[in-house]
Amino acid sequence: MTASGFLMATVAVDVVVVALVLAATYFLASQDALIGVAVGGVLGVLNLFSLAWLCGRLVATEGTKWPWAVGLALKFALLIGVVFLAVTYVPMDVIGFVVGLSASGLAMVLATSWLAIRKMELTP
Repeated sequence: MTASGFLMATVAVDVVVVALVLAATYFLASQDALIGVAVGGVLGVLNLFSLAWLCGRLVATEGTKWPWAVGLALKFALLIGVVFLAVTYVPMDVIGFVVGLSASGLAMVLATSWLAIRKMELTP
C-alpha cells in the first residue's frame, strides 16, 4: 500500500469514527455535547487531512522541501487558533469537543493496527 493511500484510508476511518461517535452522542448525551463532538470531529478530520496532504508533499517532493515544512508549522498554529476560537465562542460542551477531536487519534491507531495485522508495508 502506498503511503498516500494509507493516509487517505486513515482519514476515511476518522470520518467513520466521528460518525459513530456522533450517532452515539445523539442518543446518549445533550445537544451541547452533540455540537461539541461535531465541531471537534470536523476540526479533527480537517487537521488529519491537511497533515496527510502536507506530509505527502514534504516526502514526495524532489525539489525544495522547506515550504512544506513551514506549511506544517503554520497549520499547527492555525489549528491552535481555531481551537481557541471554537472553545471561546461556540456554545458547546468542551468535553464533547475533545472527544470529537480525539477521534483522529483513534483513527490513526485503528488504521495502523490494520496495517500491522495484515503485515502490510508502505511504499512511497
